[in-house]
Amino acid sequence: MKQTILCLFFLTLLTGCWSNQELDGTAFVNSVGFEKSKESDKHIQISYDIIKPSVGSNGDDQSLGSGEKEHIVVEEDTETLLKGSHEIIKYTQRIPNFSHTKIWIISEKLAMEGSFDILDPIQRSQMLRLSSHAFITKDSPAKILNTPTLYDLPVTSEFSSSLDQTKYLTEYAPITLREFYKLLKGPTSNAYLPMIYIDDINNKEITAIGGTAVIKEDRMVGELNKTETTGLNLLLNQVKNGSIQVNLDEKEKASLEIHKLNTKTIPKMTGNQLEATIHVKVEGILADNMTSKELNNKFLDELEATFAEEAKRIIRSTLNKLQKELQTDITNIGHETYRKYPKQWKKFSSEWNDIFANADITIEVDTTVLHQGFINEGTRRNRSPLTNPYFFGK
Repeated sequence: MKQTILCLFFLTLLTGCWSNQELDGTAFVNSVGFEKSKESDKHIQISYDIIKPSVGSNGDDQSLGSGEKEHIVVEEDTETLLKGSHEIIKYTQRIPNFSHTKIWIISEKLAMEGSFDILDPIQRSQMLRLSSHAFITKDSPAKILNTPTLYDLPVTSEFSSSLDQTKYLTEYAPITLREFYKLLKGPTSNAYLPMIYIDDINNKEITAIGGTAVIKEDRMVGELNKTETTGLNLLLNQVKNGSIQVNLDEKEKASLEIHKLNTKTIPKMTGNQLEATIHVKVEGILADNMTSKELNNKFLDELEATFAEEAKRIIRSTLNKLQKELQTDITNIGHETYRKYPKQWKKFSSEWNDIFANADITIEVDTTVLHQGFINEGTRRNRSPLTNPYFFGK
């Protein structure tokens, strides 16, 4: 009897979700783009990339597609994201659903005006994802959303699956919105976002990512190129793949494939004068050896020194851009200073970017070539975790 009563009780809980939404009455938003309105200074133009439902023979919605022809971009001149999502119902005849939105694209002009508050609902709405990604573009966000990737897929379909793969490469710095807001609300109030643009490949326009937008207190103040982005990733200790290439002369080249990176930042404050030492330790394998030199211990020692100098040069170029030109700290220097001097931080936090710009920063880089791949030659680096199925030795 008790079991029967319990079963009846639990069955009453299986009555469905009170806030459920039918698929045929929903417009699933893939991506959203923001740019300045052409009609009013008080408005913004929002582009909604919506999944287009495929239609069955009986005229009913059958499934949600993801191909190039199975999405539409709806533009609306409006004041806020919420208001715009209500206004586009006149076109879609469906309620917009943002639970699958993975990409947010902001025009550079809008970012330079400090308009990141347009993304504020993402922090508070249960439907919106903080695990989604944001980009800055010099192009029109609407055009970005209408331009396919190399594989003829919409931006969201391709980028959302590939960002995790590019996250730890040296030349790219994508971050989630959760990470972005964490930086803005951190000690320095500075952050960064990756850049997205339209490129021409074989007379075909495609979308691509490259470069990094520098955000200073909720306003874009400049950008880092691919080399400077590599330096930023080395400074932030967030490279788990990628490589460092060096030119030994006009013809000979070599590259180190990074397997392990350890960057430590040690700040020292004297009054309002900052000194910082950055220790970078890189370990990897010899990925490219386009040289005629014999692969021995002496040559590997020379390569290690050359790789270290190249890494130092890249990091220095990034710091020069951030200190001298942009005067914005998006490195770990401010965070480490805050951790080391939490009481003093309140006194100079408002002047931190100026302190960073005038800081004396020392860079120390140590590189180690762990092994040279599937080559059986007698060097001290023959401690490869790989098993060589071939024999190239004498």
